[in-house]
Amino acid sequence: MSKTIKITLPKSWNELSNSQLERIAFLFHTMKPSARFDLKILYILLDLKWFQFIEKAKIRIVLWNIPMSEIRKNYDFIYSKNDRTAFAKFLKLKTAVNRELVYACQDRLANLTADEFSVADDLHIKWRETKNIEYLHYLAAILYTKTTIRKEFDKNALHESALLFKKVPIAKLLAIEITYFGCKNHLVKRFPRVFPTPIPGTPKPKKNYGFGKIILAMTKGDLSKLETIKRVNIYAFLEQFEEDLTTASKQKA
Repeated sequence: MSKTIKITLPKSWNELSNSQLERIAFLFHTMKPSARFDLKILYILLDLKWFQFIEKAKIRIVLWNIPMSEIRKNYDFIYSKNDRTAFAKFLKLKTAVNRELVYACQDRLANLTADEFSVADDLHIKWRETKNIEYLHYLAAILYTKTTIRKEFDKNALHESALLFKKVPIAKLLAIEITYFGCKNHLVKRFPRVFPTPIPGTPKPKKNYGFGKIILAMTKGDLSKLETIKRVNIYAFLEQFEEDLTTASKQKA
């Protein structure tokens, strides 16, 4: 009588360890989907150490007896919509003198301002389009700061801050970007009017790196309010904008 072999896998993006996330992010960056890709993902999710010979033998038995297409169903969340919202809490940066810590923004981007989100989103979009790693340096410099209490955002100082992230391994930068993307997906789901789903069959709108234009629109022509609005928490900003869009939609009806 054959014994049942049980394997335990994470069930969501947020259950992945930082190490697993980095390895998966790097895999997505360097490999195209394939059976070999699926197998590599499985081994990352199993997180087996070199000395776990019995566990490795069990996995080989599973792979001999069950098609990969069936096994993959147990971690299909990796291939569906990214909902990772938990950042690595800190990074160790190498500097000319020593190492220093930088600290992540709150999960789900909860303590970002409207201005920080606007710039971060432009950088995220440009990275997805160009794969220019410099955009990841800038994105990380927005999401990670030298103090746990975030200082007032200065876009003009971003270039200098980004230089600190040039020596960060690309796998860590890719993990940061994937987490940002998961947080953005969370915002899209929470604020459907601000981030409307395209209607099937309609022409794709031209890409617009203009969340800043939404901030500008919220001033309602009074530019003296611009700097104040930029500093508003992104959730408070989106709540108000969602409400404004809902009101405008009701008035048109």
